[in-house]
Amino acid sequence: MSDEGAHVLLGLSAVSLARWLASVWSSRIRRDSFVRVGKVSELNIFPVKSCPGIPLQTAKAEITGLVWEDMYDRQWMLARPNGDFLSQRHYSRMALIRVSSHKDDIHLDAPGQTTLVLKKNPPVDKSRFIMTRVWGLHVLGMDCGDEAAHWFQKFLQTEEGVRLVVSSGSMPKKDSSKEIKPWGNPAQPGDLALFSDFGGFLVMNEASLDALNERLEKKVTFRTFRPNIVISGCEAFAEDCWDELRIGDTNPLSFRILDPCTRCVLTTVNPDTGERNKDRQPLETLKQFRCFPTYGNDPIFGVNAALDNTGSIKVGDSVYALRKRSSS
Repeated sequence: MSDEGAHVLLGLSAVSLARWLASVWSSRIRRDSFVRVGKVSELNIFPVKSCPGIPLQTAKAEITGLVWEDMYDRQWMLARPNGDFLSQRHYSRMALIRVSSHKDDIHLDAPGQTTLVLKKNPPVDKSRFIMTRVWGLHVLGMDCGDEAAHWFQKFLQTEEGVRLVVSSGSMPKKDSSKEIKPWGNPAQPGDLALFSDFGGFLVMNEASLDALNERLEKKVTFRTFRPNIVISGCEAFAEDCWDELRIGDTNPLSFRILDPCTRCVLTTVNPDTGERNKDRQPLETLKQFRCFPTYGNDPIFGVNAALDNTGSIKVGDSVYALRKRSSS
């Protein structure tokens, strides 16, 4: 090798070493910038989109969301014949459907209905595939059959021809990064979910709910807002300033905060009666103090999050936050 070549190689090596050292130093700074903000106080999984959830003490956390007893978050969904998703926005009585786990099956129970039994992860059958749509994204679902469809049609008192679909096994999942949002979409390619509105996780803060309830005549619970992870021990609306979260002390889970969760008429459904509140609460109160120009006329409450690794999560886990950098 010539002297000139040796000098070039040494120069490149020095640059690479400097870049590596800078990366290590930056990573250390970021790690040291995480501060403990509280602990996990609630975990909830919602196997059927827009039906009540199941409170948990522990769960697996995968890229697509929480997993418990081989059930995935928002794994089932109700859809119109044209594939458009349905929820409590359309049928508030969905709030009365109870979902439970029984070995390889899930059971759906509702007032006046016999129990609907479904396999948790049925074999993939391409002949039953239906292309559904969750807001702006197309998501492949598999039809759960006529029995399930008739069960929902009877309980919801509709002749619309609604169908229940499931995302099972190796079926393609929704890539949240492909959704178009007016304020921009911070999700990255590979941020997957099943039939959730956006990302794999919805995170909320106990103190924020307390701050809302201070303004309400009739108090509400997290059942109204349907979070997967609830955090206690931090200030009200601290989540507005979070950029990343780490949950747990051993092999912590690493979450990226995507954006705030905008709230709609679904929050006006009473989870005990399945009826809409005539005074449109708590939505109207949220509009009084949680609307921001960036997000239009819908108030924000809670944050959407994506997970960069997998592991376990439990109630009581410590939560650490990396705050957003100041724009000043």
